[in-house]
Amino acid sequence: MSHDISEQLLEAAETVILRKGIGNLTLSAVAAEAGMSKGGLLHHFPTKNNLIESLVVRSAEQWRKSYQDAFQQTSEGPGRMTRGLLDYCMTDAESWTEKLLHISSAVFTALAQDPKLVQPMRDVYSDLHERLMDDGLPPGVSEAVVAAMDGLWLNCVLGLAPIDQPRLDRVRQALKEMVTTALE
Repeated sequence: MSHDISEQLLEAAETVILRKGIGNLTLSAVAAEAGMSKGGLLHHFPTKNNLIESLVVRSAEQWRKSYQDAFQQTSEGPGRMTRGLLDYCMTDAESWTEKLLHISSAVFTALAQDPKLVQPMRDVYSDLHERLMDDGLPPGVSEAVVAAMDGLWLNCVLGLAPIDQPRLDRVRQALKEMVTTALE
Protein backbone atom coordinates (compact mmCIF):
# COMPACT_ATOMS: atom_id res chain seq x y z
CA MET A 1 0.00 0.00 0.00
CA SER A 2 1.38 3.34 -0.95
CA HIS A 3 1.91 5.46 2.14
CA ASP A 4 1.09 8.69 0.32
CA ILE A 5 -2.20 7.37 -1.06
CA SER A 6 -3.27 5.87 2.25
CA GLU A 7 -2.47 9.17 4.00
CA GLN A 8 -4.47 11.04 1.37
CA LEU A 9 -7.41 8.71 1.97
CA LEU A 10 -7.17 9.07 5.75
CA GLU A 11 -7.10 12.86 5.41
CA ALA A 12 -10.13 12.67 3.12
CA ALA A 13 -11.97 10.52 5.67
CA GLU A 14 -11.27 13.04 8.43
CA THR A 15 -12.50 15.83 6.18
CA VAL A 16 -15.73 13.96 5.45
CA ILE A 17 -16.29 13.35 9.17
CA LEU A 18 -15.70 17.00 10.08
CA ARG A 19 -17.75 18.45 7.23
CA LYS A 20 -20.64 16.02 7.12
CA GLY A 21 -20.60 14.15 10.42
CA ILE A 22 -19.80 10.62 11.48
CA GLY A 23 -23.10 9.28 10.16
CA ASN A 24 -22.20 10.38 6.64
CA LEU A 25 -18.83 8.65 6.52
CA THR A 26 -19.09 6.26 3.60
CA LEU A 27 -16.41 4.77 1.42
CA SER A 28 -17.99 6.54 -1.56
CA ALA A 29 -17.82 9.91 0.22
CA VAL A 30 -14.17 9.34 1.14
CA ALA A 31 -13.28 8.31 -2.40
CA ALA A 32 -15.03 11.41 -3.80
CA GLU A 33 -13.26 13.67 -1.29
CA ALA A 34 -9.91 12.13 -2.25
CA GLY A 35 -10.66 12.41 -5.97
CA MET A 36 -10.36 8.66 -6.38
CA SER A 37 -12.65 5.90 -7.54
CA LYS A 38 -14.34 3.78 -4.89
CA GLY A 39 -12.49 0.79 -6.36
CA GLY A 40 -9.20 2.60 -5.79
CA LEU A 41 -10.13 3.23 -2.19
CA LEU A 42 -11.20 -0.39 -1.71
CA HIS A 43 -7.75 -1.47 -2.88
CA HIS A 44 -6.28 0.31 0.16
CA PHE A 45 -9.15 -0.08 2.65
CA PRO A 46 -11.42 -3.05 1.78
CA THR A 47 -13.99 -2.14 4.44
CA LYS A 48 -15.18 0.90 6.35
CA ASN A 49 -13.89 -0.73 9.55
CA ASN A 50 -10.40 -1.04 7.98
CA LEU A 51 -10.48 2.66 7.18
CA ILE A 52 -11.66 3.65 10.66
CA GLU A 53 -9.16 1.35 12.35
CA SER A 54 -6.37 2.97 10.32
CA LEU A 55 -7.61 6.40 11.39
CA VAL A 56 -7.47 5.34 15.04
CA VAL A 57 -4.03 3.73 14.69
CA ARG A 58 -2.68 6.89 13.08
CA SER A 59 -4.21 9.11 15.79
CA ALA A 60 -2.94 6.85 18.56
CA GLU A 61 0.59 6.86 17.15
CA GLN A 62 0.50 10.66 16.81
CA TRP A 63 -0.47 10.92 20.49
CA ARG A 64 2.27 8.42 21.45
CA LYS A 65 4.83 10.46 19.52
CA SER A 66 3.62 13.64 21.22
CA TYR A 67 4.06 12.35 24.75
CA GLN A 68 7.36 10.63 23.91
CA ASP A 69 8.64 13.92 22.45
CA ALA A 70 7.39 15.72 25.57
CA PHE A 71 9.35 13.30 27.75
CA GLN A 72 12.53 13.64 25.70
CA GLN A 73 12.39 17.44 25.79
CA THR A 74 11.98 17.60 29.59
CA SER A 75 14.75 17.62 32.17
CA GLU A 76 15.29 14.46 34.17
CA GLY A 77 13.85 14.04 37.62
CA PRO A 78 10.60 13.23 39.36
CA GLY A 79 7.51 14.11 37.36
CA ARG A 80 9.39 14.19 34.07
CA MET A 81 6.49 12.74 32.06
CA THR A 82 3.91 14.94 33.77
CA ARG A 83 6.02 18.09 33.48
CA GLY A 84 6.67 17.27 29.84
CA LEU A 85 2.97 16.95 29.09
CA LEU A 86 2.28 20.30 30.71
CA ASP A 87 5.00 22.06 28.74
CA TYR A 88 4.48 20.27 25.45
CA CYS A 89 0.70 20.04 25.26
CA MET A 90 -0.49 22.99 27.29
CA THR A 91 1.66 25.90 26.20
CA ASP A 92 0.23 27.04 22.88
CA ALA A 93 -3.53 27.45 22.35
CA GLU A 94 -2.86 27.49 18.61
CA SER A 95 -2.16 23.76 18.79
CA TRP A 96 -5.75 23.25 19.97
CA THR A 97 -7.12 23.94 16.50
CA GLU A 98 -8.44 22.23 13.42
CA LYS A 99 -5.66 19.63 13.43
CA LEU A 100 -6.74 18.48 16.89
CA LEU A 101 -10.28 18.11 15.59
CA HIS A 102 -9.02 16.02 12.67
CA ILE A 103 -7.02 13.74 14.94
CA SER A 104 -9.87 13.43 17.44
CA SER A 105 -12.46 12.57 14.82
CA ALA A 106 -11.04 9.05 14.57
CA VAL A 107 -11.87 8.14 18.16
CA PHE A 108 -15.45 9.37 17.97
CA THR A 109 -15.98 7.66 14.64
CA ALA A 110 -14.65 4.38 15.99
CA LEU A 111 -16.92 4.61 19.02
CA ALA A 112 -19.92 5.16 16.77
CA GLN A 113 -18.98 2.40 14.31
CA ASP A 114 -17.63 -0.30 16.61
CA PRO A 115 -16.13 0.46 20.05
CA LYS A 116 -13.58 -2.35 19.59
CA LEU A 117 -11.91 -0.17 16.94
CA VAL A 118 -10.77 2.24 19.69
CA GLN A 119 -8.37 -0.39 21.06
CA PRO A 120 -5.19 1.13 19.55
CA MET A 121 -5.91 4.39 21.42
CA ARG A 122 -6.66 2.44 24.62
CA ASP A 123 -3.28 0.72 24.24
CA VAL A 124 -1.47 4.03 23.86
CA TYR A 125 -3.26 5.49 26.88
CA SER A 126 -2.39 2.37 28.86
CA ASP A 127 1.28 2.92 28.02
CA LEU A 128 1.05 6.59 28.99
CA HIS A 129 -0.63 5.76 32.30
CA GLU A 130 2.05 3.17 33.09
CA ARG A 131 4.67 5.87 32.53
CA LEU A 132 2.73 8.25 34.75
CA MET A 133 2.47 5.68 37.56
CA ASP A 134 6.28 5.44 37.54
CA ASP A 135 6.78 9.21 37.28
CA GLY A 136 7.94 9.76 40.85
CA LEU A 137 4.97 11.88 41.94
CA PRO A 138 2.53 11.10 44.75
CA PRO A 139 -0.45 8.97 43.71
CA GLY A 140 -3.11 10.92 41.85
CA VAL A 141 -1.03 13.92 40.80
CA SER A 142 -0.09 12.73 37.31
CA GLU A 143 -3.57 11.32 36.82
CA ALA A 144 -5.10 14.69 37.76
CA VAL A 145 -2.93 16.46 35.19
CA VAL A 146 -3.92 14.06 32.42
CA ALA A 147 -7.58 14.18 33.47
CA ALA A 148 -7.50 17.99 33.23
CA MET A 149 -5.86 17.80 29.80
CA ASP A 150 -8.42 15.25 28.64
CA GLY A 151 -11.21 17.48 29.95
CA LEU A 152 -9.87 20.43 27.97
CA TRP A 153 -9.56 18.20 24.92
CA LEU A 154 -13.16 17.06 25.27
CA ASN A 155 -14.36 20.65 25.71
CA CYS A 156 -12.44 21.63 22.59
CA VAL A 157 -13.51 18.83 20.27
CA LEU A 158 -17.15 18.98 21.35
CA GLY A 159 -17.17 22.77 21.07
CA LEU A 160 -18.32 23.11 24.68
CA ALA A 161 -15.84 25.78 25.70
CA PRO A 162 -13.19 27.45 23.57
CA ILE A 163 -9.55 26.93 24.37
CA ASP A 164 -7.92 30.34 24.26
CA GLN A 165 -4.46 31.28 25.46
CA PRO A 166 -5.53 32.91 28.76
CA ARG A 167 -7.57 29.86 29.76
CA LEU A 168 -4.81 27.46 28.79
CA ASP A 169 -2.26 29.55 30.73
CA ARG A 170 -4.44 29.55 33.87
CA VAL A 171 -5.02 25.82 33.80
CA ARG A 172 -1.36 25.03 33.03
CA GLN A 173 -0.20 27.30 35.87
CA ALA A 174 -2.59 25.70 38.37
CA LEU A 175 -1.47 22.22 37.34
CA LYS A 176 2.21 23.19 37.49
CA GLU A 177 1.69 24.53 41.01
CA MET A 178 0.07 21.23 41.99
CA VAL A 179 3.05 19.30 40.58
CA THR A 180 5.58 21.63 42.24
CA THR A 181 3.83 21.26 45.61
CA ALA A 182 3.81 17.48 45.20
CA LEU A 183 7.58 17.52 44.56
CA GLU A 184 8.37 19.50 47.74
